[in-house]
Amino acid sequence: MAVKNNFEVVMIADAKLTDEESRGVFEKFKGIVKNQGGEVKFESGWGRRKLAYEIDKKRHGIYHLLYIEGNGELVDELERQFGYDDNIIKFFVIAVDDLEKAHTGFEALKSDPGKNAGLVKEAMGA
Repeated sequence: MAVKNNFEVVMIADAKLTDEESRGVFEKFKGIVKNQGGEVKFESGWGRRKLAYEIDKKRHGIYHLLYIEGNGELVDELERQFGYDDNIIKFFVIAVDDLEKAHTGFEALKSDPGKNAGLVKEAMGA
């Protein structure tokens, strides 16, 4: 049996998608996690946001986070499938120690970005 690790998966979909289309894209990747023997522990939508920098002439994207438990093969498959999906303009997979702490920290940041800006500085080592 493979060792299961914790990962935060950030997906950014093309902002031209409707809400229904973007939900379908994100559900597809949740299905991949399940089919590969992983488990989505938490998820959080951040909605349409301005990108930090332009990607393929796009300035906005739809952000969605998954907090998953799985193995390296699952991560490899997710990254492979992200590459095939033209609706995903950027993705990040980050190993985390504590899924609940990562999720709670993000939700705090999302609810009050100004008050919780220290979370970003702390996470980035600034």
